[in-house]
Amino acid sequence: MTKSVLAFSMSSFFLGLFGVSWNGIDKKIDDEYPLISFIESAELEELYRDGAVPIVVDVRTEDEFAVSHLSGAIRIETADAIAEVLTDKDAPIVVYCSVGYRSAGVAAELEKLGYGNVKNLRHSIFAWADQGRPLVSEHGDTDYVHPFNRVWGSLISRALHAYKP
Repeated sequence: MTKSVLAFSMSSFFLGLFGVSWNGIDKKIDDEYPLISFIESAELEELYRDGAVPIVVDVRTEDEFAVSHLSGAIRIETADAIAEVLTDKDAPIVVYCSVGYRSAGVAAELEKLGYGNVKNLRHSIFAWADQGRPLVSEHGDTDYVHPFNRVWGSLISRALHAYKP
């Protein structure tokens, strides 16, 4: 996981120099994690409406989670930590982060640990927020999302940016 964090930090630096795009992120995720499954925001929102919500896991940092998260999400950053808490390997699990890269790594690790029903939220909380889907914080409903940093924040409307709740 340390290698993933270092790679993510380095890619953030280079993307800051050369720009960032959803196509580029999708390609990176597809290249590094070709076997993971995805769920789209609209499909997950429909599960919320139908009361068939899977276990939703936010793998972002505490500061990011404090600004906003999906309703009912639990914050656990690593696959090993998730495995300690969620022992049912057949339970439906959706993981997300800011753009889907960190959560793709966690999804892949969960699959290696034997979890058979894991999906990564495509474009994660950024797409969810940009599409006007509901977000919450410990203070209630919110319209804001932590942009992670200026580079990744370029993928969402600046009107949604907040670094603190």
